[in-house]
Amino acid sequence: MTRNRCVVAAVLQMGVPVAAQVYSYECTTFPVEAGWELRVAHCDPEHWLEGGWLYQHVGASCPEGPNRGQWDYRRPLADYDGQDAFFIDWMVITDGDRSEIDGTAPAALVAGGNSSTAYHFTISRDLVRFIRDVRLPIRWIPIQPNVPHRYRLEIRGAERYTWYIDGAVADSGEPEGAYPTADSRLNFRAKAWYLESVTRWNYIRYGRIPEDASGDYDSDDDRDLFDHYYVQECFSQSGPEAHPGPGCRFADFDFDGDTDLRDFAEFQNRFTGAE
Repeated sequence: MTRNRCVVAAVLQMGVPVAAQVYSYECTTFPVEAGWELRVAHCDPEHWLEGGWLYQHVGASCPEGPNRGQWDYRRPLADYDGQDAFFIDWMVITDGDRSEIDGTAPAALVAGGNSSTAYHFTISRDLVRFIRDVRLPIRWIPIQPNVPHRYRLEIRGAERYTWYIDGAVADSGEPEGAYPTADSRLNFRAKAWYLESVTRWNYIRYGRIPEDASGDYDSDDDRDLFDHYYVQECFSQSGPEAHPGPGCRFADFDFDGDTDLRDFAEFQNRFTGAE
């Protein structure tokens, strides 16, 4: 799946998300241009943009041995402190080997901070390791190789987390505490421990989980062109045998598990434009 434009939305005031409560990085510009802090660029790794994807090629320019290259970006989540319905969505594919996982490679997305509550995903070509908090057992989930996968983490305060892969529940449970908090941050990276690899990211999104059947993706109390972009995406992923997954509940007005022409027409009826 490719994209033709970059959407970056985060309208904040006095440290509290008040208008657009979603940040969306669509990987058609480099991360630092979209507000990410570059934490590590080790051993001159390659990166480029192509067809709506951010490519990260690590390891090719480094000598043999551990830590052969790394790209690592970070954004703070302090503005979402106390959010009781928080999500992170991302799409990624890597050709890196599962033997790299113990070196936190080849690809990772980490929602962490200074507290014990954290969500750490290390992704290889055909296996994902999920470390949930610090006391819970590690989860290992096999994935189909050589295709991109959609990941979604939903956190309902300190009550429940649910992790989805391609719309299906991969894991859920009770977390050790609420997340995010004032010291929380989100990192994503590509890394070569011993073996070089190419990782590509299609999007990284996070923010308040929109209300079901609201049509309001960014929870700013209107239905405008920003919301339309995501309704259209859900529509393009739906079909008679295809449900677009939990990230599209906001665009499922008749609660039948998909986003079809009836839902699209209902969104048009509710369209308000930016207010």
